[in-house]
Amino acid sequence: MATDDRDTPEERPEPAGPPAVSRFEYNLLRLLRFLLGRVPAEQVQTLVYQRVTPPPPCLSRTCVGLAQDTLSKAVVLSLVRSGGWRREKFLRGGQPTGGRVWERVPLDERTLAFGRQPLAFAFWLTAEKPTDAKEVWEGADGALSAADELFFAYALDALRPLHDVHPTLVRKAAFERNPFCWLLSPGDFCETDTLELPDFAPLFAGERAAMLECLQPVLAQRWVRSERGKGQIADWRRMRHQGHAEQATLSAFLKAADASRRQDLARFVLKAATTVLGGSAELTPNYWTGGLQGSGPQRLADRLETQRIALALPRQLAQLQEWDRAARRVGYFDDDYAASQLWKADWEAARGDEAAAKARRLMEQLDPLRV
Repeated sequence: MATDDRDTPEERPEPAGPPAVSRFEYNLLRLLRFLLGRVPAEQVQTLVYQRVTPPPPCLSRTCVGLAQDTLSKAVVLSLVRSGGWRREKFLRGGQPTGGRVWERVPLDERTLAFGRQPLAFAFWLTAEKPTDAKEVWEGADGALSAADELFFAYALDALRPLHDVHPTLVRKAAFERNPFCWLLSPGDFCETDTLELPDFAPLFAGERAAMLECLQPVLAQRWVRSERGKGQIADWRRMRHQGHAEQATLSAFLKAADASRRQDLARFVLKAATTVLGGSAELTPNYWTGGLQGSGPQRLADRLETQRIALALPRQLAQLQEWDRAARRVGYFDDDYAASQLWKADWEAARGDEAAAKARRLMEQLDPLRV
C-alpha cells in the first residue's frame, strides 16, 4: 500500500542537550562562578577544601568555552551593576562626558581580554586544598591584563569568608601587586609596617579607567564600611597596621590621579570621606579609636601615631581641598578649565569645605601642635 508523503511525520533533529563536561570540570565551573560572586561561599566550600588526585592533564574545549563565557558575562554584568548603568560625567580627553559607561567610553577601551591566569587559578583551586597544597600556585608569572586584575580582585573578595584560605593567598603576586585589590581592601595587606604598594598609574588610562569609573559606588561603600567598623578594632597593632596601609594606598592613589589629571576617578574618596563626616553631629577621634583595649604601646608617640593614622580617610580631605583651590585658580581660557569645573562641581555637591573643616578639627583634637 502506497504511503502519502504528506502523512509521514517530518523528521526533526533531536534537541541538543546541555554541554557535557566531566565532574572535575563541573566543579571548576561552579568555583569560577563563586570567585566571580555569583555563588555564595557556603555552597562551594566543600569543593575548595577537597583535593582531586590526580587532576586531569587538561580541560576539554567545551569546558574552556564555558569558562570563557562565564568570565566575560559575569565581569561585564558586575561592572554594569556596580555603577556602569548610572548616567554620570567623567573626563574624556579632558572634557566632561556624560552618559552610561557604554555611551561615554569607546568600544576599544571597554573590551575585556582575559589571559590564562584566571582559568589556571580556578583549575588549581579545584584540584588542590589551598591550606595544604601539594602543588603550590605562585600566582601571576607575567603581566596581567586589566580584566585579569579585576577578576583576581573579585576572587579575593569572594574568598574572604574562608578565613583560613584567604590569608594563604593574599600574598600571591596576582593579589598583592593588584591595584584593584588595594583599593577595595587595603586592610588585607597590613600585617606588617613594610608595604610594597602596586603601581596605581595604569588605573587612569584605557580599560582600567573605564572599570574604575564603574566601581566608584562600590569603592565609596567599601571605605565607608571600613571607617564605620574601626570602632570595633580592639588591638592597637592591628589599628596601626590597617591605618598605615590605608594612608599609603590613598596617598599613592591620589598622587597618581593628580599626575594623570583624572581627579574625577578619585570621586569615591571624596564621597566616602564626606559621608562619614556628614550630618550635624560632630565626630570625635573616639569614633575611630573607641574600641582599642588596654593602654597600647609604651611610648606616647606610638600611641598618638596609631590614633592619627586611624583617621587615614578624613586626612585626605586636605589634599582634595587643595585640588578645589587649584581648580578655582584655572581661568576660562586655560586648557584645564572644563576639567576644573567638574571637580569644583563634585566638591560643592559633596559640601567638601564643611567636611574638610570637620577633618581639621579632628586632627587638632589628636595633636594640636602638628596641625
